Amino acid sequence: MDHSFRILVMSAVTYMVFLLVVRISLGNQYKAKSFLINIIGILTVFGSFIISRYNEILKLPVFVYYILIILLTVFLPPLSLKMKSDQTLKYLAVGVVSIPLLHLVFSLLLGWGDILPFIKLPSLWELI
Repeated sequence: MDHSFRILVMSAVTYMVFLLVVRISLGNQYKAKSFLINIIGILTVFGSFIISRYNEILKLPVFVYYILIILLTVFLPPLSLKMKSDQTLKYLAVGVVSIPLLHLVFSLLLGWGDILPFIKLPSLWELI
């Protein structure tokens, strides 16, 4: 399967999970900020995938690569959405759980281990 198609599918699913995580974190404020949440989600999710996809071309040092992704995913949403401390803690807790779960689902079901490439998981199809 084409690698670009895999990245597109993974980023679309990750975007939906991002919206779910922010919805859990913000609660009733989600509807009032939905436009801003979508803009931030597009910047966060697709920006992270673009950085990871084109890191070979950009030739960023490893620490800069991870700092950019952390800035996008950890700091941009809480700061730009002006989350309260309890909302930020919910966002971080659910986000920390959701990323490995996404990696687990993509790795086990489809054999796509691109989200967390340093954690190698075999596909269920390889195990059968």
